[in-house]
Amino acid sequence: MSDQARSGVHGAVNPPTQSEALITRPILKIGDRPVSVLDMLRSVGAEGASDLFLQTGSPVRLKRQGQVVTMQTPVLTRPMLSHVARCFLSEEEGRALGRKKAADVVYQDGGHRYRVHFAFGHTGPYAAIRQIGAEIKSLEDLKLPYQILNWLKALSSGLLVVCGSTDSGKTVSCTSLLEHINQTRADAILTLEDPLEHVLVPKRSMVIQKEVGLHVESFADGLRGALRENVDVIFVGEMRERNTIEQALRAGETGHLVITTLHSDDALSALLRIIGTFSPDEQPRIRQSLSATLSGVLYQRLLSRRAREGGRVPCVETLWANTAVRAIVRSGDLSKLASYVGRATGGVGYRDCLNDLRQFNEIDEDTVQAELHRLQTQ
Repeated sequence: MSDQARSGVHGAVNPPTQSEALITRPILKIGDRPVSVLDMLRSVGAEGASDLFLQTGSPVRLKRQGQVVTMQTPVLTRPMLSHVARCFLSEEEGRALGRKKAADVVYQDGGHRYRVHFAFGHTGPYAAIRQIGAEIKSLEDLKLPYQILNWLKALSSGLLVVCGSTDSGKTVSCTSLLEHINQTRADAILTLEDPLEHVLVPKRSMVIQKEVGLHVESFADGLRGALRENVDVIFVGEMRERNTIEQALRAGETGHLVITTLHSDDALSALLRIIGTFSPDEQPRIRQSLSATLSGVLYQRLLSRRAREGGRVPCVETLWANTAVRAIVRSGDLSKLASYVGRATGGVGYRDCLNDLRQFNEIDEDTVQAELHRLQTQ
């Protein structure tokens, strides 16, 4: 059996021989060296990068420590991108890409996994490929403040929203928490993902993982089914639309621990976005449900560590739901929540975390000043 495998929206486990041949076939040259798509995938880890970008009309680009790096390669053409798509997508998935203008799969090469996203932009088709860690990090490996670690480990019910921008480590944090539960509790865990990234091997817990488009039609459908399956912990890859949010709140109200991710600029914005998804006449009902369900919000952003250390470190802020926070959410005057972000509810504020990272020499002064400027101008 080949050491290369892929899982996509139609559930293929092993790629056909034709795809294996395509992914190892050179499509460009760097100097005199022929380079295949598989060579480019493997360069992500070799270059200490997190992402590979293949865009029509541009050279190959990597993302390293949050910065895009342009490689000295020929410009990629439409036929080259078509070749890349055939390396990862079945014929049916290729047709779906033409209709929907986007596709997502996970590809595995030995012990390395990659999340592959295809879409179309102003220059034509492109692929954004992210390397997924081969091993699931422990909560301690995330380097989060101890207050947050202790709080996360104690969660047993309600809604936890892990928020931030793209490439802020949201999914990694959620997966680490799920693995902690898997190792320490006799729970039933259900994950709903698009696509399925990390495979959780059952330990003390039972684990069921479902991929949207393959095992369930949508996140909302998966959540509705979960309420009939008597699971304890539900991970929702992302709360993208109102039906998913409503079902997630319902699951939290019925005693489940619901862990989910959301794109937002800070902890308060996450709650504003959840409520703002609904019409004004629906918002009182949603605020009531959210106030009863919310356990907390964890916002995170990855900052480059000092050059001698390498890698990135999370800078975070929290909003834990206490009695006052719940009352404010119910009232609708969410501007009052600003004073409850961070230490006011026993958590961490973003600026406090930034200062702690500087104090412990995790980041340099230039990074601190850049972050302070970003906070003042956002």
